[in-house]
Amino acid sequence: MAFTSDILPDRLAEAAPLRDKWGWMVAFGALLALAGFVALGSVVGSTVVTVLAVGVAMIVSGLVEIAYAFAIRSWKKFFLFILIGLLYVVGGVTVVQNPMLAAGFLTLVLGAGLVASGLVRVFLAFQLPKNTPWLFVALSGVVPLLLGGVILAHWPVSSLWVLGMFLGVDLIFAGASWMGFGISLKRTEDAQVVGIVGNETGGLNMQDGFAKGLGRKLLAEFLGTFWLVLGGCGSAVISAGFPQLGIGFLGVALAFGLTVLTGAYAFGPVSGGHFNPAVSLGLAAAGRFSWRELGPYWVVQVVGATFAAFILLLIAQGNIDFSLAGGFAANGYEDHSPAGYTLQSGFIAETVLTAIFLMVILGVTEGRAPVGFAPIAIGLTLTLIHLVDIPITNASVNPARSTSQALFVGGWALQQLWLFWVAPLLGAVIGGLLHRFTLADDV
Repeated sequence: MAFTSDILPDRLAEAAPLRDKWGWMVAFGALLALAGFVALGSVVGSTVVTVLAVGVAMIVSGLVEIAYAFAIRSWKKFFLFILIGLLYVVGGVTVVQNPMLAAGFLTLVLGAGLVASGLVRVFLAFQLPKNTPWLFVALSGVVPLLLGGVILAHWPVSSLWVLGMFLGVDLIFAGASWMGFGISLKRTEDAQVVGIVGNETGGLNMQDGFAKGLGRKLLAEFLGTFWLVLGGCGSAVISAGFPQLGIGFLGVALAFGLTVLTGAYAFGPVSGGHFNPAVSLGLAAAGRFSWRELGPYWVVQVVGATFAAFILLLIAQGNIDFSLAGGFAANGYEDHSPAGYTLQSGFIAETVLTAIFLMVILGVTEGRAPVGFAPIAIGLTLTLIHLVDIPITNASVNPARSTSQALFVGGWALQQLWLFWVAPLLGAVIGGLLHRFTLADDV
């Protein structure tokens, strides 16, 4: 009892500064997971990035070894550290200059290491007494043994994707760990911890914590944005040009409208159903959304959209004729506009259409509007916007949707991505302010 009444409050007080940063931890984890999904979507490029990072690390380590050598008084150790440092630097430079050759060598070492590790674990498992969990030890050896065998069996071709795949998986798990840690801190903050130390409130009330807090909203936004991109962009990538039965522009526009309509009904009661960084910003500008929650909403919207694009890419790659060179439903202007429209046309269209979209959203969700019909009006508006905007920019009005596709297409899509953040955000602010000061109930 002395422990719970005296020590626990001190520990909770010490953790308070850390709990205050839970949102940053969740955001950082989400960004790591986002980077992981991008890495898995382009494993060859991720392999090159991994190898270059190893090369740079070797060069830095070598320089540190050389610098440390001059702090040693022993000539023998001096020359030893100089030699080690030079070997690191030369090796690092070689890796940077020949990343694919280095990838082949590192993949070979990785595969051999996994096989050796697996064999040792299996051998040790059969040396354990029968009353010990030897089977789990054996299984922990079989997994790396099989994985290493697959890598070696496909070497050197496997060197093109193995390191990139490992990087992507590692980033996703690291991101999940950071997000889990941040959420657990939030749950601790929201719980009625005083109940543990003898307060009459009587224990943890998780329903008043994470379940009804920001975490639940963020999950709903993630799922809603995921559904919007998977349904909308999926219809464009898979169904729009399908031989003889393609749904065309009209079908794609309707698909985007239906995803927002259904998502708003499913997830709107939890998070408000934004699914779009521009919508969140416009609602905040209109005084209908908290500025403090804007950053976390943006993060999960981009992550949800990117995860949907990753799933869509996995599906599309099952078709032998698929290629990212086809655009992958990315947004663009000039040469990458479906009808060749200029940057100026694209900027005007994205700004004006997003402003109108926000005014419709704000109007149909006010108290004077009929209850229960808002998602229908919003979905139909987005359908109409796509009917107008698809020939111009492939229709964005949603920075998360544009970012998710551009991350996998790369090149021109990333170079032109700025427009599909700046124009929709500008239009959202214009629409939000116009409604707030001219059309709102309390004007």
